[in-house]
Amino acid sequence: MNRLLVVLPNWFGETLFVTPLLRVLRHQRPDAYVATLGWPSCREVLLHNPHIDELLDYDERQAHRGLVGRWRLIRTLRTHRFDTAFILRKSLSRTLLLALAGIPGRIGFENAKTGWLLTRRVSPDSMPRHKAFSYLPLLEAMGLSVVLHPYEYTVSAEERYAARDKCQPPFPAQKVSDTSGPLIVFHHGAKWPHKRWAADRFATLGDRVVAAHQARVVITGGPGDVALAESIKQGMHQSAILVAGKTTLRQLGALVEQAHLVVSNDTGVLHIAAALHRPMVALYGPTSPLLTGPLGDPQRTVVLHHADCCPRIPCRRPDRPAHPGMDSITVEEAYDAAHRLLMQRDAVHT
Repeated sequence: MNRLLVVLPNWFGETLFVTPLLRVLRHQRPDAYVATLGWPSCREVLLHNPHIDELLDYDERQAHRGLVGRWRLIRTLRTHRFDTAFILRKSLSRTLLLALAGIPGRIGFENAKTGWLLTRRVSPDSMPRHKAFSYLPLLEAMGLSVVLHPYEYTVSAEERYAARDKCQPPFPAQKVSDTSGPLIVFHHGAKWPHKRWAADRFATLGDRVVAAHQARVVITGGPGDVALAESIKQGMHQSAILVAGKTTLRQLGALVEQAHLVVSNDTGVLHIAAALHRPMVALYGPTSPLLTGPLGDPQRTVVLHHADCCPRIPCRRPDRPAHPGMDSITVEEAYDAAHRLLMQRDAVHT
C-alpha cells in the first residue's frame, strides 16, 4: 500500500471522525501518499491536517455531475495511480467510480449494496462503538496495528488573525481576544431542528454566565442560523457578540480555539471544539453520546442527555411521536455545568 485513497463520509462532523484513521495510516505507512475524496463542503475540516498529502473533491452537484462529470473524476483518479482505497460509507456511486478508475484494492464494510464491488469485505463491529473508532477495523483487516486517538483539527496562524479581525464585538474598546473575562461560544445550529436547544434557554443561560462570571458570550452559526442567533441575542438582557453568518468554517474553528467554554448542540462545531481540547457543555437529545459524543478531555466535558425522555435513539422523525429530548434539558443544569467548568478555569488561574 503505497498510494492510498480514503473515501470520506458526507458531513463535516463525520469527516472529523475520520481523522483517527488518517493518523494511523500516516504512522503505519509514513512513506505512503495519502489522499482523501469527499464533498467540497467537507474539505475545510481537513485543511492543514499533517497526515494528508492531497484533498480531492467529489463535486457531484457541479463539476462531477452527470456522465461527463463522472468520467472527468475517473480520469483524475486514474492519473493518481492509487493502489488501495478505503471506502468509509456504503455508496454505490463512489465504489463504482473507484472500480472504473482501476484502483485494484477496494476495502470497505460488508453490505448488500456495494459489497460486490469490494475486493476486501470487512464485517462491521458486532458491538456499537463511537463513530470515530468504527472505521478502524478496515485498517486492522489490512494488517495495520491500531491505537485509539481522539480526532484532530488544525488551525493556522492566518486563520487566528482572520477570526480576530472579523469577530469584533460592538464595544469599540473590547476585542474577542481580550483576557478580561472568559470567552464563551454558544453554537445553537444543528442539521436536525429537533437537535436544537430552545433559543430562549440559550438566552437565559447567557444572561446567567455573564452576570456570574463577567463572561463575553459569542453566538456563532452558519448563514442559515442567523435568524435564530438574532433571537438569542435579542432575548438576552446582557450584551452578546453575534458572529453567525459572518465567518467561514475555518474562521469559526479559530474562534472556537480561543474559547474558554463552548456550549453546543450535537453538531460538527461541537466536535471541532473537542478536537481543539476546549471545555464544553454538550447538549444531546435525539442522538446517542455513546456513538457520536464529543471525544474531548473527560475532565472538562459535560454531556447533558436524558435518554429516557426520547422515544428512540437516534430519532429522525421528531413528530411521530413527539420528541421531548432537548426540552428535558433545563437551564439550571446547563448553568450548573457551565459554572463548574468556568470555576475550574478560575482555580487554574489563581
